[in-house]
Amino acid sequence: MKVIRMFLIGMLTLILLTGCWNRIEINDIAIVTAIGLDLTESDEIHLSLQVAIPSKLGSSGPTGGSSEKSTFVISETGSTISEAFSNIQGKLSRTIFFSQSRIVIIGEELAKKSVSHVIDFQTRYAEPRINSFIMFTKGKAFNIIKSMPKFESISAEEIKELAKLGVSLKIYVRDFLNMLLTDGIEPFAPQLTLKPLEVNRNNTSEKTLAINGIAIFKQDKLIGWMSEEETRGLLWLRNEMEKGVITTSVPKDKGGGNISMEITRADVKIVPILKNQDLKMDVHIISELTVIENDSQLNLFDTKVIEDIQKDINTQIKNKVQMVIDKGQKEYNSDIFGFGHLVYQRYPKEWNAKYKNNWEEVFAEIEVTINSKALIRRIGLIK
Repeated sequence: MKVIRMFLIGMLTLILLTGCWNRIEINDIAIVTAIGLDLTESDEIHLSLQVAIPSKLGSSGPTGGSSEKSTFVISETGSTISEAFSNIQGKLSRTIFFSQSRIVIIGEELAKKSVSHVIDFQTRYAEPRINSFIMFTKGKAFNIIKSMPKFESISAEEIKELAKLGVSLKIYVRDFLNMLLTDGIEPFAPQLTLKPLEVNRNNTSEKTLAINGIAIFKQDKLIGWMSEEETRGLLWLRNEMEKGVITTSVPKDKGGGNISMEITRADVKIVPILKNQDLKMDVHIISELTVIENDSQLNLFDTKVIEDIQKDINTQIKNKVQMVIDKGQKEYNSDIFGFGHLVYQRYPKEWNAKYKNNWEEVFAEIEVTINSKALIRRIGLIK
């Protein structure tokens, strides 16, 4: 008995002293910071990986960006993402490590064909994160991830910070997957592009990364794009208008000029209404604003002036929302607003019996009423 006890104590000691058997040293891995996916002319997957150079990540230039290249881009092709990934691994002396990657960028041609296999790889393979930002570009994803950052040490970090600013939509891989799997909503995601740092200098100005509009899908295929202005209408509808500026122009007969206001709060409710077998959507928007600039002659301490400005803002908001609804219904017939899912939540029996199988036709014709109530809460102290 004593021998057995001593044996068990010895085994327990060995277990406690044993390190992590599957530990991977940092010197043995290639840390992927961004993933780019394109379609080749021969209909293969072109996989690009932005890989960090750990020894260069600490060096920075005078503006905060890296004074040396802190990443490199490596790419390969294959009939599947996994095959292209395997081909890349064959060119690297370190094990590819996806867990730190937070950006997935997909080129237009691949998105038009299908993105189901991309989402499948991102969610089925253990390493990639489903809370990575997913974005699309009209050009090649390869060109985006090899671009040089301006403020951060790596361009993937710059893209992530852009997405977190709240001036555009934030869509994660898990969100895109949910939209693919959910009845009554079509997928969409931000559009990433390279824009000139200086306006009116498209050919000579250095370019920087920018989120500029959204990609619109019908099931798993890209069918079109919406502009930055149209995206703001979608932000209202999704109740994600966190930041923004609205400007109202003062007529010349009232002195002219402009008044700009910052959005401090926005609350949106979309309510499906089914009455006498007639289905429609009611959109209710409440906004609070603060005046941040006034170069007009209007007296903002005058209640009537404030009421007139609020009416103009209401008109602007309704027009922006109506613009994006018209494009979704008439041009793309893609329910990126999730109207169908809201109908299912409020009227599940009617959805399954009447609307689910022909929602595409119903959505294109459904009446949408937009109600906006803008409230200017602060006007500043200057009279």
